[in-house]
Amino acid sequence: MQVSLILEASPFIMGIMKMGQFLRTMLALHVHVLVLAAGELAAETEEVERELEVQGALVEALSLHFSSLAPIEGAEARFVELRAGLKQLQADTSVRKLDRENLVIIEREIRIYSQGVDDYREQYLRWVRLTAEGEKHSEIRLLRGKVYRQAVIRRVTDIGLEIRHLSGSARLRHDDLGEDWRNRFLWTGKEAHRSLVEEASADRKIEELQRYAVEQGRDPVVAREEAKARLYLAELESSTPIVPAKLEPSEPLQLAELEPAELEPARKGSPSSPGKSR
Repeated sequence: MQVSLILEASPFIMGIMKMGQFLRTMLALHVHVLVLAAGELAAETEEVERELEVQGALVEALSLHFSSLAPIEGAEARFVELRAGLKQLQADTSVRKLDRENLVIIEREIRIYSQGVDDYREQYLRWVRLTAEGEKHSEIRLLRGKVYRQAVIRRVTDIGLEIRHLSGSARLRHDDLGEDWRNRFLWTGKEAHRSLVEEASADRKIEELQRYAVEQGRDPVVAREEAKARLYLAELESSTPIVPAKLEPSEPLQLAELEPAELEPARKGSPSSPGKSR
């Protein structure tokens, strides 16, 4: 009772308690901010590593392809510059430096000289699709006239673009986009059709499993996620098997020579029991 009266009658003590509570709250917020910052830094580091990997693969493929081209008459000096530019990109990649701008310029010009991208298509698609993720556009206008404002590219697929925009999200088919988009991402009707067929087949499998789960009284949302996981595992199992490396025959093992041990005579007397002291 006396302690309660003292606390109620002492504004100074109450102020200290409030200050302590405030400091604890600020400390908790500070720790939370640090955790979020660490998570964002780790994510950014992972993104940089992925881009460095695809940049290096594309530069190597471009260099190999460019070395097979004969200089065009009147463009010999430009060929020398492009070769130097590729070497600089290789050096940049080796010191973990990203250089999207120069890689875009060099690839575009090499494509013109070689009239195609067949020799490095796979590496180019991996790079251009990855670097497009997160790209912001004030608007994306479809050929039919529809406009998506404040658009952000989430993902590039064989079918087209997946975007976020001012009013929500959307999937844009490649044949609804302009020629510049199609040239950049090398979309073809054949690849798009194949992807659509695969998506439709996967959706049917998931719907069948989901319907079966409902009939069995299970949660349809959980069943759908489990079905997606099964399909993903099936893709992994059907991929190219890993072949173990061949082991070189080793030399026959030899037994080590043991030195003769010197045995000491046992001491007379009864041994003490373990755990007991005399």
